[in-house]
Amino acid sequence: MQLILTTLSPTNIENQKLAVSSWLSLGYNVKSINSKSDIENLKRHFNIEFIETDLIGNEFGKDYVRLNAFTDYIKKHGSALIINSDIEILEPLQIEEKEKTIEIFNRNDYSKNHNISIKFESGFDAFYITKEFSYWIPKSRLVIGQCHWDYFLPLIAIKHEFTLLSPKKSNMYHKKHQIQYNNEKWRKTGKIFAMELGLSGDVLNDSRNSHKLIKSKIVYY
Repeated sequence: MQLILTTLSPTNIENQKLAVSSWLSLGYNVKSINSKSDIENLKRHFNIEFIETDLIGNEFGKDYVRLNAFTDYIKKHGSALIINSDIEILEPLQIEEKEKTIEIFNRNDYSKNHNISIKFESGFDAFYITKEFSYWIPKSRLVIGQCHWDYFLPLIAIKHEFTLLSPKKSNMYHKKHQIQYNNEKWRKTGKIFAMELGLSGDVLNDSRNSHKLIKSKIVYY
């Protein structure tokens, strides 16, 4: 049974219920990594296993779980799919764990039903991270639920000569809702991202260039 790791949010509960239900219906083992205070609230809405962590970034207005909480868990327990908490999966993912690879996934955005959707190209919502790759991921201040963590992982993979794999057709869907970040938060995570990777610090150019590089390195199947 493949493992899904996410971090559920105290907001946007209904969309997250759609997502979690889709994962469980496909037989995935689902675990959410959260702060202690968030777990107490979330247990009322979700019947899954919660993992408490103190790797929390609260500089964005609420408790966000740092990326390293996920990669540290994978180091100890094995490969897993890291996914944003409101992303539905409609069909089982055909993941073949191969040496020196990670898998990267885009979502399809929809408003009313899955049949009318648009692939979201400018960011990524899920990664299949192997235990092998988890040891290459450095300490980071980036958090799941805000921006730039989804560029950080593939850039680290490229740096260490891992192959990025991605399906041509995405089975992941996202019901549109009010976004959880603003321009200030985007720039803040962009500055952290640039500092940790030794980029220029011009957030717009760093983001554009990183996305272009990532897309050029993806091997589609």
